[in-house]
Amino acid sequence: GPGPAEVGLGALPAELRAAVRALVGDLDALLTALGLREESFAVGALSRVVAAELASYAPARNRRRTATNKASLVFVDRTLDLAGAVGHHGDSLAEKILSVLPKLPGHKTDVMINMVELTALQTTDETCNIIAPGCLAQLNDPAARALWESFMNLKQKEAVMEARRHLVEAASRENLPIKMSMGRVTPEQLSSYIQLFRNNLKALENHCGLLQLVLATVQTLKHPQTSKWDNFLAFERLLLQ
Repeated sequence: GPGPAEVGLGALPAELRAAVRALVGDLDALLTALGLREESFAVGALSRVVAAELASYAPARNRRRTATNKASLVFVDRTLDLAGAVGHHGDSLAEKILSVLPKLPGHKTDVMINMVELTALQTTDETCNIIAPGCLAQLNDPAARALWESFMNLKQKEAVMEARRHLVEAASRENLPIKMSMGRVTPEQLSSYIQLFRNNLKALENHCGLLQLVLATVQTLKHPQTSKWDNFLAFERLLLQ
């Protein structure tokens, strides 16, 4: 219903109290710039705290006395959005890549892809940092962007088949000696296709974005955490049954 319940900040940790006050200050600045007099609604415990703080905020009270335009302001807790990030209930290749590969320094939503396989460097050191890492964001490569969409929207088996299809098409356009095989796609098969690009600098340059995504697929499928993920998924399905 209209009007937030009176909930104080006292029960919250100090850092969260400071964050709520900062948010309220920013919201008030926005509403002031828009010349709005708001009526607040809240869904969820933290939303009620924010709405109550805004209701009692002295600059906001002064603004509401003079503002001429009315608006309804709805605060909604999104806590349940976190459930997907802590479950294993998906069969999305994108989700697995983002979960098992190391984060790209300075980024929260991209990963480091080991690019050594595309070079002549021979090393078994997974922490080798001589070669700059690849990443998932390939804005200038339409094929890579289409493949990433597949990783997000298709089931893992279909997404891996899409990775093979894109790789075969790219190799064919570059006249590389690729032998298309049917049936199940394996990380080893994808790696063998990737090797065809290694000694052809022009092909490497033309399809670098696509190769980075396929390398991410190979490294994710080979990662020991992926088998654990599959075990969790099977166990959760068993629990549901």
